[in-house]
Amino acid sequence: MVLIILVTRLYEETIWNGRSCNYDSIAVSGHKFFGFDEPLGLFITTNEVLAKQNPFQVSYLNDSVPTISCSRSALAPLKFWWQIHTTGVEGYRRQAELILKNAVYLKERLDEISYPAWKNDISNIVYFQRPSDWVMKKWSLAPTEDKRLGGKLAHDIVMRHEGMHTIDHFIDDLLLMIDQNSGQ
Repeated sequence: MVLIILVTRLYEETIWNGRSCNYDSIAVSGHKFFGFDEPLGLFITTNEVLAKQNPFQVSYLNDSVPTISCSRSALAPLKFWWQIHTTGVEGYRRQAELILKNAVYLKERLDEISYPAWKNDISNIVYFQRPSDWVMKKWSLAPTEDKRLGGKLAHDIVMRHEGMHTIDHFIDDLLLMIDQNSGQ
């Protein structure tokens, strides 16, 4: 959910139609939208929420550590800070716009080949009928199941590394799979 909010809020404020969202904390994954190549996350909250946390007691420190266990690198927050300050809001806005446009492109390409697919208007996630195992493996697709949408599905979270050229190659593989299945 946070990924969708981040991308759409950066892309176009009007999508939210002035809805107010009252949150007291937010967790942001560094490896999705921001593209870090290591586990990296930020959890930002109010002092009130932090005071209510039950921190993990570390005996050799004789104190508690209220951090996420995989996010204790002192360098990771500095990398995050550096990227935020060098990219800037406008840079992230352009990236968010491109991500959403490429998600629309993927959905349109799936529609062109009459491959069942679904996408929310404000999302960069495209769900589609689960392809054969070799396509799932080649493209590292996440399997899911939803009887409302026809059963076995896969989804693609379109991110900035996934451009139209990559989407076209994916569609080529789906067409090859369809061709192979029709010849059986």
